[in-house]
Amino acid sequence: MRLRRHALGLLVTVLAAAACSRKPATIDVSPKALKIYGIERAQRLTARIMDKKGEPLGTGAATWSSSDRAVAEVDPGGRVVAKKAGKATISASYEGVGAQVPVEVIDVGSIAFAAPAFSLVGPAGTSIPITWTVRDSAQNKVDFVPVWSSADEKIARVSDQGVVTSVGPGTTSIVARIGDIQGACEVTVSLREIGRLELRPLTALVRVGDSQLFQVLAFGADGAAIPEASGVFRSSDPSVASVDSAGLATGHKTGAATIRVELAGAAAEATLLIN
Repeated sequence: MRLRRHALGLLVTVLAAAACSRKPATIDVSPKALKIYGIERAQRLTARIMDKKGEPLGTGAATWSSSDRAVAEVDPGGRVVAKKAGKATISASYEGVGAQVPVEVIDVGSIAFAAPAFSLVGPAGTSIPITWTVRDSAQNKVDFVPVWSSADEKIARVSDQGVVTSVGPGTTSIVARIGDIQGACEVTVSLREIGRLELRPLTALVRVGDSQLFQVLAFGADGAAIPEASGVFRSSDPSVASVDSAGLATGHKTGAATIRVELAGAAAEATLLIN
């Protein structure tokens, strides 16, 4: 009995010594890098304490810290919160070992469209570019290009530059994404032949800095009016007046510009005077 007890005691001692010998060697942090789009948005890091054999210890928790809390803060659970645009390093440490994760904060607040909904009329393959604006958390315009997608490519496709092309009749959403920030507009496709276009008003007068909305009037090959048609707008002189995809023209300096709209081979023009 004494021998059995002695053997059992030795076994416990050996196991305890083995457990004590498993010391932390590395910290495995996931993900290995963070890119956070949007101020006050958050992502979480996880950390596993590993021994020299690459096996998780199963005990202990890493301590988190940020190299620049003005850019990114981290709480005791590894949740990283974006504070302003910039770069920082998040560190995890435990009993003398550590790991670092680079963090980049990109200040994107919203993606807005000149026309939140529009109709794409014409034969299949008719294209119209979308005008969009990306703003940061302070509502300043920023120069970022979204990643585009269509909710139903059997109705409409969209290019990397935000040009929408009709495929089949119906309504779908066109989505723009920058990281996990997104905006969407709705497009209704109607497959009809375009006979002619008109642009109203034919002549408009605005002051520098003011805007004028030009309306497209489309007519089918049979002469029947097609309601709510959109077109591709251009200005003869963007330095004098620019025009977006919704037909909103803005005067920039004194002068005159021709506003032209095209759709499925038809075109119309109007004049914008700026004083």
